Amino acid sequence: MEQQGLTMKQKVGYAFGAIPAAILLYLFYLYYIEFFYDDLKLMPFLFIIGQGIFATINAVNDPLMGQLSDKTNREKWGGRRIPFIKYGAPIWAITYALTWFPWSYDNQILIFLQFVTFTCAYDTMMTLVILCWMALLPEMTSDIQERNQVNFIVGILGLVGLLPFIILAPIYKSAGLLSFQIFNIVVAIISATCFIIVARVSKERPEFQHEEVFPIGKSLKETLKMKSFRFFVLYNFFVTLNSSIGLSYLFAYVFILGGDFVSAFILYFLIFILVGYSSNFFCIKLAPKFGMWNITIRFGLILVALRIIFFFIVLNPALENLIWLGLVLMTIFGGHGVFNTNYLYLCMDEDEINQGIRREGMFLGTNALITKPAQSLGPIIATVIFTYFSFVQDAPVQSAQAILGIKILFFLVPAFSSLIGLLFFYFYPLHGERLEGLKKELEDLHVKKRMKLNTLSNE
Repeated sequence: MEQQGLTMKQKVGYAFGAIPAAILLYLFYLYYIEFFYDDLKLMPFLFIIGQGIFATINAVNDPLMGQLSDKTNREKWGGRRIPFIKYGAPIWAITYALTWFPWSYDNQILIFLQFVTFTCAYDTMMTLVILCWMALLPEMTSDIQERNQVNFIVGILGLVGLLPFIILAPIYKSAGLLSFQIFNIVVAIISATCFIIVARVSKERPEFQHEEVFPIGKSLKETLKMKSFRFFVLYNFFVTLNSSIGLSYLFAYVFILGGDFVSAFILYFLIFILVGYSSNFFCIKLAPKFGMWNITIRFGLILVALRIIFFFIVLNPALENLIWLGLVLMTIFGGHGVFNTNYLYLCMDEDEINQGIRREGMFLGTNALITKPAQSLGPIIATVIFTYFSFVQDAPVQSAQAILGIKILFFLVPAFSSLIGLLFFYFYPLHGERLEGLKKELEDLHVKKRMKLNTLSNE
């Protein structure tokens, strides 16, 4: 009794959740630092304290939300993932929309309190909704290539949905605060509606609905005992750190990208979309022959080398235009990032073989417990660099010293962060013969679970 593959309707229906996920995540992380640090001019030391609080809440809430989802009474609520998506998404959207309504324009304490309140509230609801949405896929299919295909569709739909908002966001932002606030209210309504549709279309597999879950202490302990998971989350910590100093600091990178913000913003995303997703597709096609692990190691090392080389090239102001060539090449060799979620799913698969149950919520939550602080560490590193190199907040021009700091943040910080991450990933064990054995054991286990469910249904 083999598990049937997912239909295209199921794949697209699941991937539809990528649209609001992309909109709310990208727009929040694109603008929240600029809004509080640059527009409202929150003092650097208060910004760092706020990031520390955010990092703590950000980390602690994830395993708690994961355990909450795993242990939800399926008979009472009709599932352990979908109810949180259906009812949590509107609350998440509301916290996003309210972020952009300043409590004060000059009182540093009120600005600080709003910064902490809404970053933490936004992240808690985002964690609950995204964690449950992500937990659905590894339960829907155990086929690695099918998961990669769904993740690729997720990326495509997310970008298709995000693209108009990417174009409109800087226009409404530059038009004034009121226009930006109205824009974000519309974003919140659309996002909540999309997730409600996902909740209606998606179905949870019945063979996983009757499994008992460990208490949170034991669940956390068993998760952290796994070698594959430990090396993945250490690698993912540095992936997350790099992400946190990417999109959010485009307002600063524009000083080295050249031109006005809107044109640099659009060109940056065209490269990200056209080049990035072509590279993702190429990596997926290479995976069956060369293996995800091999591609990640080789592409990752090339990416590190490119970042260091182009840093020294653009130190010469006359060669700064070559930064766009560097960005294209770095995006090409960053395509292996499409596999990152699958590496986590494989840890869940290995755990199911070891424990006999699926605990996606706890794995996603524990992963975030360790990696989410990197979302705050990145901006803290950036703030220290900007302060040291005399970056002037909300200034039309920057000094040569500040420009050097921006180049360090754009090239060198992610280069060395990636290198450290790859050193950990080298010891990730789920590849080659071990991965093939895992796939066979997992399918055998799922056959037994489906047979047991059928037996119980017939009694």
